[in-house]
Amino acid sequence: MSTLDERNVNPVEEMRRIAQIVMDLASWGFTESYRSTKPGELIYDSELCRISLIWEGWDALDGNSMSIRYGRLHAPDEKNTMFWNGEESRCWHRVEYPLHFLDGRAPAEAAKLDYSHAIKTAFNEDEVRKKLTRHQPDWLAQIHVTIWQRYGNRLFELFDLRKSELWQQYRQFLKEVYDIRGRNSAIRPSLDKVC
Repeated sequence: MSTLDERNVNPVEEMRRIAQIVMDLASWGFTESYRSTKPGELIYDSELCRISLIWEGWDALDGNSMSIRYGRLHAPDEKNTMFWNGEESRCWHRVEYPLHFLDGRAPAEAAKLDYSHAIKTAFNEDEVRKKLTRHQPDWLAQIHVTIWQRYGNRLFELFDLRKSELWQQYRQFLKEVYDIRGRNSAIRPSLDKVC
């Protein structure tokens, strides 16, 4: 794997390579639905949900940096929030709290674990980090592929608009997590306002 730097990387093409080769999104039923060159974002849709790959730029420690978010099919392409059921809500999500929910964790345990999860632990060990040093996007993609191999469609189905009862259970779980963790009044909408 070659080391990339900000001078010779086309972020969108690099994310496309990761989506097609590392993550093999097509085998999971995802097709590209949106592409932005500034700052760099690709969105893939399946019949269940959306996945967004977002280029975060150059990180001195990890080299190129990317994030991955999940959304329901109504999540907009260029915004992180939307009005849903009369309130502004977050529509793009990190994976950790959905995994805590799918694992059946109590809200108190999920609040304590926050954005850590056992499935990610092996990827944070020095040996693995060194292998993917300066190429964080591949490292992150491998984490998500491992998650999909373990959870299968259960993760994607959580975001399925047709599974409104499951989504309401997740929203209640997240509300209880933030009842325990607390809410920062400066963050709007609140992190537990999700759609």
